[in-house]
Amino acid sequence: MDSKNAAKIISQLTLAEKVALLSGIGACQTNFNERLNIPSLHTSDGPHGLRGGGGRFFNPPKGYQLPSATAMGATFDTDLLYQVGTLLGDEGRRKNVQVALAPTVCIQRSPLIGRGFEAFGEDPVLSGSLALQYIKGLQERGVASCIKHYAAHDQSTWAKEDDVHMTERTLREVHLLPFQIAMQARPWSVMSAYQKINGLHVSEDPLLLQHILRKEWGFDGLVISDWWGTYSTSEAINAGMDLEMPGPSIWRGKQLIEAVECRKVSMAAVDTAVGNVLKLIDRTNSSRSGTVDDKGGDTPESRALTRNVAADSIVLLENRKNVLPLGPVGNSTTTYGLIGEHFKNPATGGGGSSETTPFYASRPLDAFAEVLGRENIRYEPGCYTRRWSPLIHEGLYQPDSEEPGLLLEWFGMDPSIFTDAPCVYSTTTINTCMYFSQITFPNVPDQHYIRITTTFVAETTCKYQFGLGVCGKGRLFIDGKEAIDLWTDHPEKTDDTPCFNKLSMERFATLDIHEGQRYALNILMTNEKPGDNFGPPAAGGVRLGGQIIRDESKAIEDAVELARTVDVPILITGLGTDYEYEASDRTSLLLPGRENEMIQKVCDANPNTVVIIQAGMPIEMPWINSVNTLMYAWYGGQETGHAITDVLWGAVNPSGRLSLSFPQRLQDNPAFLNFGKTDREIVYGEGVFVGHRYYEKLETPPLFYFGYGLSYSQFEYSDLKVPSEFPKDGQMAISLNVTNAGKYDGKVVVQIYMSDLECSVQRPRKELKAFKKVWVSKGETRTCSISLDKYALSFWSEEHSQWRAEAGEFAVIVATSADPQDEVLRARFRLLETFMWSGV
Repeated sequence: MDSKNAAKIISQLTLAEKVALLSGIGACQTNFNERLNIPSLHTSDGPHGLRGGGGRFFNPPKGYQLPSATAMGATFDTDLLYQVGTLLGDEGRRKNVQVALAPTVCIQRSPLIGRGFEAFGEDPVLSGSLALQYIKGLQERGVASCIKHYAAHDQSTWAKEDDVHMTERTLREVHLLPFQIAMQARPWSVMSAYQKINGLHVSEDPLLLQHILRKEWGFDGLVISDWWGTYSTSEAINAGMDLEMPGPSIWRGKQLIEAVECRKVSMAAVDTAVGNVLKLIDRTNSSRSGTVDDKGGDTPESRALTRNVAADSIVLLENRKNVLPLGPVGNSTTTYGLIGEHFKNPATGGGGSSETTPFYASRPLDAFAEVLGRENIRYEPGCYTRRWSPLIHEGLYQPDSEEPGLLLEWFGMDPSIFTDAPCVYSTTTINTCMYFSQITFPNVPDQHYIRITTTFVAETTCKYQFGLGVCGKGRLFIDGKEAIDLWTDHPEKTDDTPCFNKLSMERFATLDIHEGQRYALNILMTNEKPGDNFGPPAAGGVRLGGQIIRDESKAIEDAVELARTVDVPILITGLGTDYEYEASDRTSLLLPGRENEMIQKVCDANPNTVVIIQAGMPIEMPWINSVNTLMYAWYGGQETGHAITDVLWGAVNPSGRLSLSFPQRLQDNPAFLNFGKTDREIVYGEGVFVGHRYYEKLETPPLFYFGYGLSYSQFEYSDLKVPSEFPKDGQMAISLNVTNAGKYDGKVVVQIYMSDLECSVQRPRKELKAFKKVWVSKGETRTCSISLDKYALSFWSEEHSQWRAEAGEFAVIVATSADPQDEVLRARFRLLETFMWSGV
């Protein structure tokens, strides 16, 4: 839509109609204007898949579940991220989604951030470069990228109250730079962050939204608030925050009309925002189908791509005894023992708005059975790894049926009291976590009651424990007898809980169950809040978990005994949605419960143990000196199991590199003293020394440096060619040779760092400025060519408020990680004249 057409439409709108277009009418839908045929925009959370379904968490349509963004970051593969963007663009078209709320490019200054797994990594060049290709792929399919969270959204717990303070240079070089790099892809929308930066909420900051974003970088798209991240009427729209989400509006509507009429907001400001909405509608017209295709999408091509991303993200951290790759199964007599709950219940993703319901999930236990044969599987669950009762994925059937799942019935009155109360709506689900935010049901009153009925069939004879949590009030009945009461009262809330911290603490019921016996489970709940019931009712939600009760000490000893009796024990453990999720930050980097103890004991019992960690962010590893073989598998998405076996047995040569530095201990992290609710103002005291930059500057090595990762092959670097002077045209071509001197074909990540040897300000000893993933067959030598530009030389000058590259000597460093000991080649060149620049 050109400016003339937009202006014509705007001229026909009344003020009320204009204002209506500047906020949502639902969780993930913008307003429409039937009179002028202006359609709604439909948005969906990302970045690991597009949940769709109007943003609902209950029974969303199935779709893709890609690995966590930190895993995608670990691929260091811009071509692969372009393919990811294309895949998600096609998913958006099928689900009638015009705006993907993705990618996330905020920098994880602390490994504790609860939703840190949603962003690519700690380095702004890595993050911005991957985002650039992700956005290109997405928007080439006609689906808008809404890059987020602009900017510095670096902790999750009640972020809207945070006021983060940092120098202008820190803001520019670390927290804005990934957005600036990604602007080269021309994203069609940007999401403003929740918190304040230097005393002003981002959604009200004209410096960020107007001067930098639009005037300096040339952004011409739509600025969208994060959900409930608008805090004013006049200030927000005057600053350039176009669209308040979600609906119904809190700050616009009548308030914005009044603000225009009393001239606190100009009509020109309203028209500009409306024009930006119309432009995005026009740009996404090709993806607007009006219908949702629930059947398509799960294809051999999509399965291959998601499997490729997952496998290429896995980082081999230790292989001291060369246990990996495992030998061909064939006639091999090698025996394997599988240990850990994650074999049966893997962590495929983190928690919160980025969660999707995948078409399928490849469990490690099933993937190992495909390789080894199920009859050759020996398995022990070991210790507990969950914070909350695990969701029940098997053994639940709809009443009087052999169909899996649960029956849900809604009532306007309590059906346990008014037994003839009519059911006003009913549906089924297979998910035992049911959160009813961002969804409405026909004929269901605001305050209502839900009866949930299912039949539980015992898989084995054992002692079993159910766990229940609710948003509202609820009771669990087993065979007609009340087993859990969360209706009369709730336990004291001493910890964060599921569903964005909305649920109560769990209460439990334990019973002896017998194999094959059927147990009638009935949950009665209401969305009425317990206690003083002021304000509107809650969205409502309930979570039912269950697990076999075992003697944990014996379970660990059983795992140890299995490790002793096989040739190669394989242990999978880690974190999951219980620990890494939106709205809650971690307080420790240690694995929870007795996981560390189990790892130590199993590895002591058999030095051939392969330890595989699933997590979205770094952890502490007190057992590291005892583990000879270690893989970091992140959250692998729907192809978790296959990706792990692909790497273990060498179908894929591991090429993942850490997208974040792993500290030896939490206290070593540069943000340790000023992360979290340290005070009303949070000072970014580490400045530009985030992650690997800090550890190298202080000569305090982390456990593993950013960019680190092993291969089954050995790569040699040679013949680095760098011009003696930086060219006047601003583009410097460098090249080097990479030789695969090992036994396996594979990919290698060429990492190019830059060191400013004569700078007038304090800079990191080196900074990542370029990278390239290269396939090199065994015995082959490949020439890798890379171009470096003004970004490679420049720092943000607070004196000049511009990027500045100072005349002097620089060093190009080729390294296999950010570790100074991993430097392999170096060459110097000179910049003859200082220059400054702004923009993209």
